[in-house]
Amino acid sequence: MAAKTLTIALLLDSRNYGGIETHVVNLARGLHKSGHNVQIILLNNYGKHPVFESDKFLRSILVKLDGNPATLYKLIKYSAINLVHTHGYKAGIIGRLTGKLANKTVVSTFHSGEKGSIKIRLYRWLDRMTAHYSPCICVSKQIKKSANLTAEVIENFVELPEKKLTETTLASQIAFVGRLSYEKGPDLFLRLAKQLPQYQFSIYGNGPMLKEISMAATNNVMLMGHVNSMQQHWCKINLLCITSREEGLPLVALEALVRGIPVISYDIGGISAVVINNINGWLIPPLNEVAFIDAVKQGQMLSSEQRKKMSWSAYQHIKNNFSSHAIIPQIFKVYRKALIGGSHEH
Repeated sequence: MAAKTLTIALLLDSRNYGGIETHVVNLARGLHKSGHNVQIILLNNYGKHPVFESDKFLRSILVKLDGNPATLYKLIKYSAINLVHTHGYKAGIIGRLTGKLANKTVVSTFHSGEKGSIKIRLYRWLDRMTAHYSPCICVSKQIKKSANLTAEVIENFVELPEKKLTETTLASQIAFVGRLSYEKGPDLFLRLAKQLPQYQFSIYGNGPMLKEISMAATNNVMLMGHVNSMQQHWCKINLLCITSREEGLPLVALEALVRGIPVISYDIGGISAVVINNINGWLIPPLNEVAFIDAVKQGQMLSSEQRKKMSWSAYQHIKNNFSSHAIIPQIFKVYRKALIGGSHEH
């Protein structure tokens, strides 16, 4: 199976920019570079997609459906697709059931362990209940444990930036990048900003807590709103803060580290796999605000030499352990097992 060129469909339900979308883009590019045919299939057409229509390659492999499972069934049943890889709970449920009916191999990735609203919890329950229909991948041990799945743990990964690592001398922002929802802790980030008025803080993202965050933001906080890509913003960021109450392995941490930006994070979920304390960032005991504030001050007071050393460590760690080159072969191993019907359990 390894030598054969496969056609792999990456299935999800998406309208915005986020962690799952970034993961799918990285996976699509990695599989394409490995010599395989890739399609990104969206269950619904919500209009122009900010991520999957952002460049020529992604547009060329994008298929938008009408939300009807019968349309998906026809597409995968009567096409050359060898394997469907689902991402997110909605695509997981529909993709596995449709794949079974169409007699196609399906692999599912679980990206999140967040509880969410009652509706989301119901979807997640259905997602777990139907998970035995296909081999599963979890992006962290914590997600595997919380979902109670038999699954491979294959962490999130990023593409290496085309630009060589350079010193971000003009960077001054201490940033929060992510969904403005309770589990991500944007309110906890604001608490830090309030106690560190001497520094400039930025929040990139949108979500249910936007109004609350807007009202509580102090003068040293810039609300950048939803951005379709962080590409042009990373160069302004000096430190990335992850103040989540719940977390898997956030792609945003990998994206910052691979660009040499130190990360300060509460030690939850799979964070400790990527943030190495005092080497490429700081790991803080969960919800220890005082320690977090100390780490921000340390980060802002690094000498040029210390910063350079930390940035290089960050880049090397991601390159060696969390790049497409390191992770795609692991994902492909799951594909091979699924295609030959091998046991997926450990």
